[in-house]
Amino acid sequence: MVGIIERKLSKSAIWCRRLAVFAIPYFLTTIIMYRLDKLTYSQAIELLAFGFIILILSILFAGRAMVQLWNEGAKGGKKTIFGLSLSLMMLTPFLVFAVQAMRYPPINDVSTNIFSPPDFSAKTLDIRRAKGVLPFNDVEAGIDEDEMTDILLAYPKIRSRRYPAGPERVYKAVSKIVKERSWSITDIRGLTDATDDTKAKTESKKKNTKKSKPAAVKNSGLEVAGVDDILLDVVSSTLFMAFKNDVVIKIISEEENTLVEMRSAGRWGHHDFGENARIIEKFMRDLDLNLIGIAGEG
Repeated sequence: MVGIIERKLSKSAIWCRRLAVFAIPYFLTTIIMYRLDKLTYSQAIELLAFGFIILILSILFAGRAMVQLWNEGAKGGKKTIFGLSLSLMMLTPFLVFAVQAMRYPPINDVSTNIFSPPDFSAKTLDIRRAKGVLPFNDVEAGIDEDEMTDILLAYPKIRSRRYPAGPERVYKAVSKIVKERSWSITDIRGLTDATDDTKAKTESKKKNTKKSKPAAVKNSGLEVAGVDDILLDVVSSTLFMAFKNDVVIKIISEEENTLVEMRSAGRWGHHDFGENARIIEKFMRDLDLNLIGIAGEG
């Protein structure tokens, strides 16, 4: 009588699939809770790190299961492949961030004008303080010399833009892009004085058409004559975790042109993985498209 040897199911294959499947609701719950402000940044990072460990364990179990499948003829090949594929897929964002961490400098405050970056408004600074932003994200301290060098070397495309158009037209284009991105506006400074033509005409009549040459005001090394700068403070969020980046867009009126400067700073962590530079680069590219034909680097 011929005996039939029953193949045993690999327990490692089972745990490989279990951990991979468990990681899906785990990460989704973490993301949703953080987006709903139920978790602090530190808590979210700790939970994501634990999730990373879960995925690594799943991959280790997959390796052990493959050895058992090969040497012992155990069952569980489909479970192993499924769990391994799922774990590797969820590990992809972690690998992307690892590559970006090596590629980009460890900074979290980027500006088109590194020597005199646009200042965030008092409202924006109050929000950052209320959120408990860490000391190394203190935008009031400015950008130090080492960070200036890093920005110049890592982000050569980050430049101000100068347009041969009035601040009103540029502001409309800026506002359009902000709206398209669904960025939340924190504060707007200088808008009334810079764009309200009706008010300007009324004041001109009151002065009985007496015109006085406005004094030039120095701002970031530029001569701004007769019109206040427009500064727009907005908040940008990353796609999945909704990590916040404070952005300020500065529209500077010159004699014949309008200069646009931009600054973006993350609220958390000392490394932005290139996110702030991407925000500025994409915004400036879209601004060029909206003002096509009149764009130029500052």
